[in-house]
Amino acid sequence: MKRRDAVKGILAAAAAPWVGGCLSDRLLAPSLSTGSVGGRAILIGAGDLHAASTAVLPRKRTAALVQKALDADPAAMAFMVGDLTHTGKTAEYTDFYAPTWGAFRERTIFCIGNHDTEYADPPGAAYYAYTKVPRYFAVNVGDHWRAYSLNCSLPTAAQADWLRADLAANPNRQYLAMFHYPMFSSVCEYHTALAGHPKDMTWKGKVGPWWRLLQAAGCEFALSGHAHRFERLAPMLADGTPSANGIRQYVVGTAGVKLRGIVTAHPQSEKIVVAHGVVQFGLYPDRYEWTFTDEFGAVRDQGTQVCRRILA
Repeated sequence: MKRRDAVKGILAAAAAPWVGGCLSDRLLAPSLSTGSVGGRAILIGAGDLHAASTAVLPRKRTAALVQKALDADPAAMAFMVGDLTHTGKTAEYTDFYAPTWGAFRERTIFCIGNHDTEYADPPGAAYYAYTKVPRYFAVNVGDHWRAYSLNCSLPTAAQADWLRADLAANPNRQYLAMFHYPMFSSVCEYHTALAGHPKDMTWKGKVGPWWRLLQAAGCEFALSGHAHRFERLAPMLADGTPSANGIRQYVVGTAGVKLRGIVTAHPQSEKIVVAHGVVQFGLYPDRYEWTFTDEFGAVRDQGTQVCRRILA
């Protein structure tokens, strides 16, 4: 309980009104979780709960999977990679999110989604009031990893400047990043129906500058939502070239929202699962493991990746 209370206090202090992501790591969170057995840290979650009243069972089941992992390891952390609600209004956070994924809010690394901002007035107000996190930030996960939560609803350039500085200030960490819009993704049936829609499902213009900075620093993988399924893509450079020096994209829009089938698979897509569920990462100094488990407890994807950087 002492660790949970400390984490809650740190996040609450960091949530004071501000515009950038420039709070120091000391103020934000020196380490939200400590190393576990064998130096492993656990991170588990998904995105796109959406909190529609018709999605009661999926969001309860995915929340139960996360809660089980958190109960098994007091140092484990959850993540929610955007679209906690459908309209971004206070009632949806309190009525739909809070009774399920809200049970472990103080142990969740949040990342904002477009549904948390687009339909709320003022945009994002209820999201920030509920999550009590800064607009973009970084936290240490375990003894060896650093996670970046970037904000697709804010201008890219200022965040890129902050990201560049923070990466330089934390060279002895492995990196992972979270942003709601995936850099790379297969095309789903919903977005095919919206042909000509101004929003590009790859979102390269928004997240591309971040991807290039993270790639140069040796970032291992990126977590996104927005597309309503699980997808694992091969490591890629910012131009889409497959490369062992690239970043692996995971798309995990599977917390509870209505799922969408695939029309056109991305050429570097390695695994697609159209099911509600959560992905769990075991983070080590030299590698990471992943397991995607569907809402009924069946393992649908898993693997291990050796990190390309050797920590000092």
